[in-house]
Amino acid sequence: MDKTRELYRQYFLAEDRFLNHPLIPGYEQDIIIDMTQAGMNLAAYYGQPTPVKNPLLQELFLRRVFFHLLNTIDNRHQSRIFRRICLDYLYCPLLALKKFYGDSHTDKFLSLKHNLLQLQHSSGL
Repeated sequence: MDKTRELYRQYFLAEDRFLNHPLIPGYEQDIIIDMTQAGMNLAAYYGQPTPVKNPLLQELFLRRVFFHLLNTIDNRHQSRIFRRICLDYLYCPLLALKKFYGDSHTDKFLSLKHNLLQLQHSSGL
């Protein structure tokens, strides 16, 4: 139980810092990496073949990280540097989702990929 609590604490602190606090120039990459890694750790925790295995929560946290990054890339109020770093780190949750979906849900993965391609063309990055 302590491990779960610590994983959630790390994730929500990193997510809060990513979404709400003003960015200090030069720390953009640290903020993005913290949020991405915390979400990936939480998803990996629910993907392990143990009694806590929960594919729905695993997918939820992977998609949550993916869409936080995607929405930030589309947010013109964020700095260009922050948006560009988010674009660079988007592959982490995208590849994890590809592995999670496997061959059985290729339509879900293709939908995510299509969203990314549309955003990449319209974002100007």
